[in-house]
Amino acid sequence: MSRKVIFIGPAYPYRGGIAAFNENLATIFQHNGWECKIFTFTQQYPNLLFPGKNQLTTEDPRPNLSIKRGIYSTNPLNWLKISKEIIKEDPDLVITQYWMPFMAPAFGTILRGIKKELKDIKTVTVVHNFKPHESRIGDKQLNKFIANRTDILVSLSSSVKADIENSVKDKPVLQLFHPIYNHYGSEISKTNAKEALGWSEDTKYLLFFGLVRAYKGLDLLIEALALLESNEKYKLVIAGEFYEDQKKYDKLIAEKNLENRIIIRNEYIPNEDIPKLFCASEAIVLPYRTATQSGVVPIALHFRRPVIVTRVGGLAALIERHNIGLIAEPEASSIANHLDAFLTGSVKLNNDFEEIKDDLSWQSFYDEFLQNIEQLGNL
Repeated sequence: MSRKVIFIGPAYPYRGGIAAFNENLATIFQHNGWECKIFTFTQQYPNLLFPGKNQLTTEDPRPNLSIKRGIYSTNPLNWLKISKEIIKEDPDLVITQYWMPFMAPAFGTILRGIKKELKDIKTVTVVHNFKPHESRIGDKQLNKFIANRTDILVSLSSSVKADIENSVKDKPVLQLFHPIYNHYGSEISKTNAKEALGWSEDTKYLLFFGLVRAYKGLDLLIEALALLESNEKYKLVIAGEFYEDQKKYDKLIAEKNLENRIIIRNEYIPNEDIPKLFCASEAIVLPYRTATQSGVVPIALHFRRPVIVTRVGGLAALIERHNIGLIAEPEASSIANHLDAFLTGSVKLNNDFEEIKDDLSWQSFYDEFLQNIEQLGNL
């Protein structure tokens, strides 16, 4: 008889990295014989609080996944209703995705209701971020609220693990890794990717990918470009929706006379374009001021692209371990020096991604996840 697991968090039709993670995790559990169901939102964020243009994806749903919409993030009566629905499912395991304190009341209340009725069930919360990028009053209390209603907390980087352990003293915290996203399709040739995008064959492209927010340091990257000494023909591509005013970046680009060096695509990038963007690029650049881990790096690894990151949070550890990129300090001059080194080819990087992809596969994640959960929680 198969075991049943319930997932709580974003999923189709909601978009974004956490939704992709949740769906990939459900898929690998299903592949290993579990009966799976995802409980996701009917309302994730009130429109007033959402900084982007649209919360929903235009992609097709992932085949063979059972996804139930129903969670209202701001309705306490709804949280009790969802608890009762999950209790009726009688699962062996509940896995919740957690990334910001705003979600703690909803998720914590749902978990409390489940634990009250199903005494032996194991609840696991995968913590993508514990310390918010933009902190607010009450964050610590909200984090503790959900932590106290979970049996085991799982982090995807050492920095998140430290953030949890500095706040929560009496819960087991398991550190794993961010698996490589492999659902965006296969790698294509650089020539074909550039042709599909209308990019020049004789230009080297650097890619800044993902939502544009202040902590991601795009301004540092723009300032770094103005300091480059390399004579290589290159362009920076900024591909992602701006969650802050684009005008300040346009102004900085103009001040540095970089209009002809930068391409901006201010929109949420559809899945079908992701292989083209990554495969047409020489490297992916993450000039973050602060970070825990990033879902951008696993995409880069899937498409065998080196990364240039800053030494913040958990970004550097994977890069150092496998020599698949360069690590700068989070300041313009250091980023410029590392970009110069990359563009001129003065550093030798590991181009063998096969072993890395095996080590960081979803199956490897599942095996390690389940082994540790069984040891810690007697599943």
